[in-house]
Amino acid sequence: MKKLLTFVSAITAGAIGTASAQVDVSGSGTFYYSSAEGDATLASQEKTMTVSGGSIDFAMSTETSNGVTVTGSASLTQDTDDITTAGVSVASGGLHTLTFGMDGMTISLGDVDNAGSGTGEGGDVATFASTHASLYVTDAGPSASDSAMDGIADGHGVNLSTSMGAAAIDATFVSKVGSGPSSLLGTATTTGFSSGYAINVAFDMAGASVNVAAGGSQAKATSAKNNSATALELTYPVSDALSVTLGGSNGTIGGNDEDNVFASATYTMDADTTLSLGIGQGDQTASGVLDKASSATVNVSRSLGGGVSVFAEYASISEDSAGVKSDATAMTVGTSVSF
Repeated sequence: MKKLLTFVSAITAGAIGTASAQVDVSGSGTFYYSSAEGDATLASQEKTMTVSGGSIDFAMSTETSNGVTVTGSASLTQDTDDITTAGVSVASGGLHTLTFGMDGMTISLGDVDNAGSGTGEGGDVATFASTHASLYVTDAGPSASDSAMDGIADGHGVNLSTSMGAAAIDATFVSKVGSGPSSLLGTATTTGFSSGYAINVAFDMAGASVNVAAGGSQAKATSAKNNSATALELTYPVSDALSVTLGGSNGTIGGNDEDNVFASATYTMDADTTLSLGIGQGDQTASGVLDKASSATVNVSRSLGGGVSVFAEYASISEDSAGVKSDATAMTVGTSVSF
């Protein structure tokens, strides 16, 4: 309660004080070359492509006279994972959330991603290869690596992160799912989902790092099903060089039953080189029709120092729509630079 009272005083009693603000700037740049093939034929497009992009990120912070930190962010980004020519345009982002930090707790107000987003998601260790390969399958079915928790309570609202004993707790509530920087939607009472909530609890158990997440939201359309999801993920350090992550999720999203499972491993080959392996499978049942997706990915990256790294990756994906299968593969090499 003391933490909450301090927070309320910070935003209602003019407690944002005279401490000097700070703005930090960072950036990144990438270049990929990729080759893909599969069952789908794209007569208008070559099976090889190059993609470049990057971002400039601004992190802003200040501190009130009673020790409450306030942070915000903004960015200019050219998409580095885009498979269309739209990737040449530069997009601005951020400037939609304020985060207040105090005494072991942070509260974010504005356009927030739900707690637990990413929990139960994995198996795709590729930076770009799986995106390129997805062009060459004949059915755009469920993703093999996405969690049912993703986006279940994204929108304009509040996110709280704190700790309770040895557990880290992250919770989100939004009045309207998908409402973005403003909660005003003209059809809010008849379409979409409202009262979105999500919670993620992280803790250590028997040497493993564990995340457990759950969430849901209320359907506003007549006869539509409410959204609900649960997810589990754990990472175990097998040795100083090898770690293994297992996870999965299950839920009802947009009236469809969804679930996924994945496994990935990261091996440090030497001080500068890392090998990552991942497999995943996802199912979706819509109107009694079962669609499946699976993927296997490999990534080898090497740091060259100074924020510069090079990588090579391979992705194999498979889609199965009501028993009709389609497969594709891609190989990508590239470089990324952090400034």
